[in-house]
Amino acid sequence: MKLPGRLLVLMGILFLLFCAKKMLPPSPDRFPPHLIEANPRSRVQLELVFDEDIDPGQLVPESLQIAGLSIRGVSMGRQRSRVLVWTEPQQSQGYSVKGVVWDLAGNAGRFRADFQGSGRIDTIAPRVTSILPAPGTAGLFRGIRIVVRFSEPVDTTLPLNYIIVPKDVESLFTRSWGPDWQDVRFFCRDSLLGAEYYFLLLPGTQDLEGNRCLTPAWTYFSSDSVFEGVRVRGRVSGIEPGRTNGVVFFNQERTVAVAPVLSDSSFNLELRSGDYSVFGVCDTNGDGLVDRRSALVQFNTAAESLVLFFSPESLPRLINDYLY
Repeated sequence: MKLPGRLLVLMGILFLLFCAKKMLPPSPDRFPPHLIEANPRSRVQLELVFDEDIDPGQLVPESLQIAGLSIRGVSMGRQRSRVLVWTEPQQSQGYSVKGVVWDLAGNAGRFRADFQGSGRIDTIAPRVTSILPAPGTAGLFRGIRIVVRFSEPVDTTLPLNYIIVPKDVESLFTRSWGPDWQDVRFFCRDSLLGAEYYFLLLPGTQDLEGNRCLTPAWTYFSSDSVFEGVRVRGRVSGIEPGRTNGVVFFNQERTVAVAPVLSDSSFNLELRSGDYSVFGVCDTNGDGLVDRRSALVQFNTAAESLVLFFSPESLPRLINDYLY
C-alpha cells in the first residue's frame, strides 16, 4: 500500500527534525589565529593584523620578541584583530617579529614575520582616555584604586606629577604600571574614613617619542555613603587659553580640594559648602615650576562661581609645594 506523496514529505521533515535534535552542538573554535600582516606605522610602533579577534587579557609584552629591537609595550589596536607593538626607535633595516597570541576561544597562535623598520616619527600626543573612580563616587573607604588610562603606552621611566588631597594620605597609596604601559594605578590598602579625596595627574606625561600629554586626569570621591558636594564653577584670567597645567587650590587651614584649569581657562568641582581661601597657580612653559599665580581670595560656596586673576610668580616653585 503506497503512502500519499504529501504524507511522505511530512514524515521526512519529522525524521530530519528528530535527527537534528540528537546531533551534537556545533564544534567550538579550534583554529588558532594567523598573522596576516606586520605593518610598521612609525619608528616606535608595529601593527600586527590577524585573521580573527585576539584576547586582550593574554596580551603581554613577554609573549612577543623582535630580534635586535626592544619591545616597550603591547596594546590592542582600534580593532580587536589588531595588536600594536611599541618598540624602541627602529632603524632603516630588516627585522623579524615572532611570538604567540590567543584568540577569544583560547587557541594559541604562534607566528613569525619579517618587516622593514620605519623612519616615520610619531607626533601624536597621548591622551587620557579614562579614569577610575568616576568623579563624585561615594562609599569608597577600603581597597581604593585610582586608575588612569592613556591612549598609548607612555614612558614609565619619567616621574609623574600628581596631587592627592588631603596631602597626608598620599603616602598611603602605592603606584604601579599595567603590563601594556597604558595604565598607571594608585592603590591604598588602608581604610579612609570621614573625608572627601581629590586626585589630579597634571599634564606632561610623555609617550615613547617624547610627545607630552596635554590634558589632566582628575577625579574626586568620598568615603561617606553620599558625596555631599556643592558645584562650584570659575574662570581664570591672565594666562594664555589652551594652557592646561594650572591648578586651583581650595583651603580651610589646609588644602581640602583641588581642580585643574581646563583648556578654555575654566575650572569646576564639587566640595562641601562653606568658606574657603582660594588661589590658583600655573606652569606655562612645562618646566615643572610655577611661573604665574593668582592672589588669595575668600570664597563662600553660596556664590557658586568665582574669577581668579593670574600675574607673574616672583618665586617659582613646584606645584606640589603650594599645598597648604
